[in-house]
Amino acid sequence: MEDRRPEGASRQAETRERTVSAMVSAALLAVLGTLIFAWALRAPEYPWLFPVGALPWAIGLVMFARALWRYTRA
Repeated sequence: MEDRRPEGASRQAETRERTVSAMVSAALLAVLGTLIFAWALRAPEYPWLFPVGALPWAIGLVMFARALWRYTRA
């Protein structure tokens, strides 16, 4: 089926889809990091779990910030 939207609208919709996708992925990484942090709090004999839990959070923050930056600058 043919896409009959103007070129600018199509590009804007694609940018919005990519932004939402990146933000959802960032949110899922934050959830994963939270679960790892909760596990680390329950198991103090594994102190290395805290930096492991911070990794998904940091990656998620970077992904979210980049997506927001690209969306506001597009």
